[in-house]
Amino acid sequence: MKSIFCLIIAGFFSIIVLAQNKKDHAFDFHSVNSISLVNGNNGTSAAIQTVNGFSKEKWFAGIGAGIDYYQYRSVPVFADVRYEVGKKKNRFFVYTDAGINCSWVAEVYKDWDWNSSSDFSNGLYTDSGVGLNAHFKNGNAFVISLGYSHKAIKETTERIVWISGSQQQTVTEINNYRFNRTMVKLGFRF
Repeated sequence: MKSIFCLIIAGFFSIIVLAQNKKDHAFDFHSVNSISLVNGNNGTSAAIQTVNGFSKEKWFAGIGAGIDYYQYRSVPVFADVRYEVGKKKNRFFVYTDAGINCSWVAEVYKDWDWNSSSDFSNGLYTDSGVGLNAHFKNGNAFVISLGYSHKAIKETTERIVWISGSQQQTVTEINNYRFNRTMVKLGFRF
């Protein structure tokens, strides 16, 4: 996990360095940073995200990561594609994200009983929706969007069960959690 994280960080820095040398390039570098209100059947929570990538004309493609606090804390790492509609200063867009939801569950959920322990595994992360880029004169934009998101995480619990006297047996239980929820995002594009 540490090596993947280091590769992602190195990739972001490489993109930033290349983007600052953009004299005659047809692509523009952008960073979209947002906070989200997340609502689903299991309550309301928050998330933060950053997406870094390149745009050309009305298309934008990038790589994103964030921290998602809905039900179980996780780190989604995903590819992001956006398409802007219209020719005015403020433009609507459609977007879609797909990637992996890396578990980062707090210890309180892992060892909740003396005779059991839980381990959480990664799952799928998706998010699609519509939004509005309210552009400033300098090319930056205020971004608001509404989307439908899915995050999956798997919990494997091993529990010691006493059969009789001093005999014990280990029972394994697997729970596949799938959280479907709506996300309202507010942020800035630089």
